[in-house]
Amino acid sequence: MSHPRPRLRSGVEQLPVWYVATGVAAVLVGAVTGGVGLLVLSALRIGCRPAGGDVSPGVPLQCPDGTGKVLPALVFAGLGGVAVVAVASVLISRRADASTVARVARHTLWLAVAVVALPALAWVSAAFTASATRQTFWGVAAVVCAVLVFVAIPLVTSYVRPASTTVVLAVCLVVPVAAVLVGWWLPLLLPITLPVTAVWLAALHLTRVATGSRPG
Repeated sequence: MSHPRPRLRSGVEQLPVWYVATGVAAVLVGAVTGGVGLLVLSALRIGCRPAGGDVSPGVPLQCPDGTGKVLPALVFAGLGGVAVVAVASVLISRRADASTVARVARHTLWLAVAVVALPALAWVSAAFTASATRQTFWGVAAVVCAVLVFVAIPLVTSYVRPASTTVVLAVCLVVPVAAVLVGWWLPLLLPITLPVTAVWLAALHLTRVATGSRPG
């Protein structure tokens, strides 16, 4: 008969260390993967197009700016960062007690909201300029509010009905996963939906571990 793996009883006190270490590692790994990805894209001359538009033999490619590489580089950086978050969530779920894992799962849901809120606020600020019309601003603000409300649904559920968090989170995951799948046609979605998907998957794993744990 197998015995459950022992968990740390003082897990809550160690969370700040886990969070700082995970944040630093995510930034470093994300910077490395983003930089390597940018170098690979530059070496392959991805994002460069001929002046005429059609690729023909002997026509030199022009790379007027780096916008064709910045978005893929951000995706590479996001992949590195979320990989660190995934590893940290697995380690915490194996080493911490059930109450600590549940607390980390809720904090992870807060992280998903922050991942969406920060660029969303920047988008609203950019729309609130002299060149933007009032209709454009209110349209952007409405979209931002709708997205923030959607991302906050699992977080609110974790406070109001904790037992339903797993089901609600699994249902909500359909949207970012679908956005990642269509990212080939809508690449601007990837820098946001990719980390949200990864963070929500980590939160789902932590929530399932916390609710499936048994004392002793």
